[in-house]
Amino acid sequence: MPEWSAARTGGPKWASDWCQARFLAHDAVCEVLLALAGKQPLVLLLEDLQWADTASLDLLRLLSTRCQGHPLGIVLTARASEAESDATLRRMVSDVLRGPRTETLRLCGLSLQAVGALVGTYAGSGVDPKVVEVLHRRSEGNPYFVMQLLSLVGDARKLRRPDAVDTLLTHIPTGVREALHQRFAALPEPVLWVLRLCAVIGAEVDTDLLHRTATSDEPVIAGLESAIRAGLLGEDPHHPGRLHFAHALVQETLVDELPREDRHRLHARVAEALSARRRGQVGDEEIERVAHHSWHAKSALPAPEVLPRLLLAAAHAEQAMAYEQVEIWLRRAVHLVGFLPPDDPATVRLERKLHIQLGQVLATTRGYGHPEAETELTRGRTLSTATHAPEDPSVLWALCTAHLVTGRYDASRQFSGLLRDISRQTREPVAALGAAYGEGIVLHVRGMLPQALAELERGVDMADRFADEGHELARTFQHDPRVSCRSYDTFTHWLLGHRQTADARRREVLSLTEYESRPSDRSFALYVDGVVAAWEGDTRTALASSDEGVRVAGEHGLLYWKAMLGVVKGWGLAHTGHHHDGLALIHSSLAEFGQSRTYLRHPLHLGLLGQAQHHSGRIEEARTTFRKLLAAVEQRRERVYLHPALPATPLLHELLSRGADDAPTGLGPGRDRPASGR
Repeated sequence: MPEWSAARTGGPKWASDWCQARFLAHDAVCEVLLALAGKQPLVLLLEDLQWADTASLDLLRLLSTRCQGHPLGIVLTARASEAESDATLRRMVSDVLRGPRTETLRLCGLSLQAVGALVGTYAGSGVDPKVVEVLHRRSEGNPYFVMQLLSLVGDARKLRRPDAVDTLLTHIPTGVREALHQRFAALPEPVLWVLRLCAVIGAEVDTDLLHRTATSDEPVIAGLESAIRAGLLGEDPHHPGRLHFAHALVQETLVDELPREDRHRLHARVAEALSARRRGQVGDEEIERVAHHSWHAKSALPAPEVLPRLLLAAAHAEQAMAYEQVEIWLRRAVHLVGFLPPDDPATVRLERKLHIQLGQVLATTRGYGHPEAETELTRGRTLSTATHAPEDPSVLWALCTAHLVTGRYDASRQFSGLLRDISRQTREPVAALGAAYGEGIVLHVRGMLPQALAELERGVDMADRFADEGHELARTFQHDPRVSCRSYDTFTHWLLGHRQTADARRREVLSLTEYESRPSDRSFALYVDGVVAAWEGDTRTALASSDEGVRVAGEHGLLYWKAMLGVVKGWGLAHTGHHHDGLALIHSSLAEFGQSRTYLRHPLHLGLLGQAQHHSGRIEEARTTFRKLLAAVEQRRERVYLHPALPATPLLHELLSRGADDAPTGLGPGRDRPASGR
């Protein structure tokens, strides 16, 4: 700016004095900015201060001094880790922020709601909340990382595809990878190797474990200090001796770029160090960590060494009712069995056990009707036959239930017959209970209520007696038989008009599951209570029980029970004026049943849907639903769901019997109709 420099120096001769020249240039810039601020208030924004050169920092220091008393504000942004690691920049920022009218804001990640809003601007409305949750978790709210992750799916419309979550979880965006490469390149190779070892240990780094895992030639202390200065690792103020990666994608990138064999060897070293440390401790906090690293060691550890760790982790997860984790460990164990000697009888016995356990867990989380659950159970039974082992009542019961849930009632009676034969020969509790309960359900759905009640009452008595005798049957049945036997017993008493007994059974199942019960048992109890409340028109109880049940089932990954209770909750919402939400929830729950082949109580649920549609003023939709109900009853001979005591039955009669032309088969003139009285 010659007009400024000439006026202040009298000519260009000062150019030979570089220090004076630089000061005068900086002073001239300050004069310009202050002059502009004198005309109207001015804000100067300097972005990414960590990349500023020394001359720019000197200018900023001078300006921060000269702007006092002038309507000039300065806003600086800088990456904290880089600003704090550069001594010159740190001193300058400290000088600038020393004034009385300064304020420091530390920006954290965007909230889940903010990420949702960002996704909305990118892809519009209707994106699955799971997609938003995954984006928020992986990006930790970093807007740049959010947009980079979104770039993985390409077209914004693909965010609505079922595989969108998998895409976001299994890939690291190129932009993120390249940005991290630049930061890794500044580190010496020994330091980078220590950082890779930290990444294999996990997103949180236990420094004691790191020292146990590292070899003597790996510079752990120097490496950690360098990584902390570079802003790649941070110290946890609440847990001394524990570090964490500045961002999960840093850890993922470091692990992802390790050669396969190196990664396996490092996981093996961590697994061995954890195992050695665990032998000297009381407690089982690290069981799943040992299993995790042993599994990821793959080729570096033999299968016979890894398998017991996976099975121990599965048992530990089951005790914690973490059923999704149980499924993961069992699937991995099934995979590793393939590396054992196939002709060894011990291998066959273990494989049989694993398939049965996996089938039972899948039945718990996804429903006994889920195809894979039945496939795994059938595979386990086939292996029993191959080894000439006697029939396992727990497997027969699980297969009996699979056929019940999928509406194959005649086939289920064959399994309950086998269970009855075994119970007569051995007095095996599982066989006796399974036979009574399975037969009772079939008799119930066929509408043979007095006969069903006799079997179900016998089941309740046996379940109570076996519990008093100390038999642990919940693991075999995947639920407490005292609860399951009381379920259909409650329904049957209610339909027969024994309302006081039915109410007593409802109270019993709720009491049995109120404290320290399995989530599936609590879900079952709340479902029974909610269904009977809906039959009685008690909207408040139906909604309260189903709402709690949906929450419990959702927290523990019980998709089957979440859908079951979703039908009742949807009925309750529709009957409290939330018509759209209620009907949408019922439809989504019924769709879930279709995926898992669940037909048990399907007409009952259609009856609840028809009632909700009628209550919402959607008469034609209700007629269509009741026609589907009649077709389902006819197809599987589930006569109980046309019982006159059910509130859907007189409504069905009213809507479908208004003339012979409108009436479907079974409700026209001269044919039997559901009675409208009790």
